[in-house]
Amino acid sequence: MTTEALPTWDLTDLYAAVDDPKIDSDMDASRQQASAFESRYKGTIACDELTAAHLLQALEAYEALLADEYRPQSFAQLHYSTDTADAARGALLQKTREFGSSVATHLVFFDLEIGQISPAVYDGVMADQCLAPYRHYLDHEREMAAHNLTESEERILVETSNSRGHAFARLATEVNSRTRFTIEIDGQAQEKNQSEILVLLYDADRDLRRKAATSVSAGLQANRHVCTYIYNTLLHEKHVLDRLRSYSQPEDSRHLANELNGAIVDTVSDVCAANYDVVARYYRLKGRILGIGDLFHYDRYAPLRGQESAIDFPQARQIVVDAFGAFHPELAATAERFFVNQWIDAAVGAGKRGGAYCAAITPDHHPYVFMNYIGKPRDVMTLAHELGHGIHDVLAADNHLLDYHPVLPMAETASTFSEMLVFDRLLGELTDDGEKLALVCNKVEDTFATVFRQVSMYRFEQQAHRARRDEGELTTERLSELWQQNMQAMFGDSLKLGDEHADWWLYIPHIVDVPFYVYAYAFGELLVMALYARYQQEGDGFVDRYFKLLSAGGSRSPAELVGELGFDIADHAFWQGGCDLIAERVVQAEALAASTGAV
Repeated sequence: MTTEALPTWDLTDLYAAVDDPKIDSDMDASRQQASAFESRYKGTIACDELTAAHLLQALEAYEALLADEYRPQSFAQLHYSTDTADAARGALLQKTREFGSSVATHLVFFDLEIGQISPAVYDGVMADQCLAPYRHYLDHEREMAAHNLTESEERILVETSNSRGHAFARLATEVNSRTRFTIEIDGQAQEKNQSEILVLLYDADRDLRRKAATSVSAGLQANRHVCTYIYNTLLHEKHVLDRLRSYSQPEDSRHLANELNGAIVDTVSDVCAANYDVVARYYRLKGRILGIGDLFHYDRYAPLRGQESAIDFPQARQIVVDAFGAFHPELAATAERFFVNQWIDAAVGAGKRGGAYCAAITPDHHPYVFMNYIGKPRDVMTLAHELGHGIHDVLAADNHLLDYHPVLPMAETASTFSEMLVFDRLLGELTDDGEKLALVCNKVEDTFATVFRQVSMYRFEQQAHRARRDEGELTTERLSELWQQNMQAMFGDSLKLGDEHADWWLYIPHIVDVPFYVYAYAFGELLVMALYARYQQEGDGFVDRYFKLLSAGGSRSPAELVGELGFDIADHAFWQGGCDLIAERVVQAEALAASTGAV
């Protein structure tokens, strides 16, 4: 695999380059637009004279303002992701963030006044059908209003955001992106970036995996002081903000933003933890297949059939598009647009941040897919996953901007469903049980990573936030203890996480960037298992309802959207059913292992 053969995205439909003068002119125009918005509408929303027509006019002006504001910020973030070591990109990122704060200070009043509209006035204006498209957004804003501060306090928080949490989160990204991991291969010391060293944990050579794990630990340990300080600072900031906003528990603000009752999230977490024995059962099987008596953390992702063959990007593209086309031609056609129009950045490069994501900007502008393509089968699934996000965003484009983005738990629906389509296509094309076993085991491990590992991380976050509040500033050792306990609980006695693994929380971006984001992955995966089972039962009859679900974007709550498909997310049995399907996949792996003589 060479980076030259891999696509990089074309951002010129946003701006020509970092020094494009249009960036500054657009930011100046947005500042003026925001000031004019404040002058026009401040004091006219939370008043007895409010009319539906006036509120609609304000909402439409607000959306237009946000759309213009997002453009320079999105360009800066996307451009920065591909080379976090470039000072010019970092400077532009900071500049656009400060610009965003300056705009937001003029907009603070709007959400506050929406929350302050009297119930009688609100009921009166909402009776007008012209506001029907905004009903969900406005109702949710009024729920959030219970945690609003005064306008002057909110303005201070906006003004200082880039010298508080945002600054520390950016520093964490840069520290991890710039870390180099040294490993000896074939007698020569080599330096790897994060994506390159982590992929070696999937190598067939156990000694190489062990050395890679040691290298990861050494690289992370060099960052212990700064990353622990960053995380402590973010934990403390979250505590202060939660206290000021009257959130009783650290995760409450995330639940409210996700439009989920905390009891539902607790149910998902508890059901997953109660099914950790499925993970242990699988890894005992894997140990027997590999002939390794005691599995360690560097054996988690060991391939079952020796070194995996590389899959070049054009082949990955064909696999994904064909799988999508078998579901519905529209799915394939939408995915093709990402390849043809250079909306994908897959090349691995120095300074490029690790991981993968899909960035949606506004309904009238296409999304962008970001990943680090190494050529492994797992990368094909990642490509399918991120394209699923992109397709979700494209289908949701008929919503207005304020309802465009699905809440986090629903945002994983199309991505995970897309992975399932690709997996089933690959499995259906195989005739050799040994190859089927390897593919099924890969899928089981990916599912574990999406469901059980994310729940373990969520539980780690819960404990870390509470420990910081109860114990004060936490040492690396204390945080590593909590991390290790929660990760080990998932494996039971089937696999031992060595002491060097205890610091691996240091490179996890989600716990820094978006606290409690991770449970959305488990929610989405288990939900998709139920949806996919329904699709297998109904076939083409399911397709229209699936597209309708994606097209809804963030216009309804998860409970409403899933309820329209006949499921109750408050039901313990619903989530257990998803875990049962994971267990069935493990049984399938056991049967294939027996039929091939692997055990």
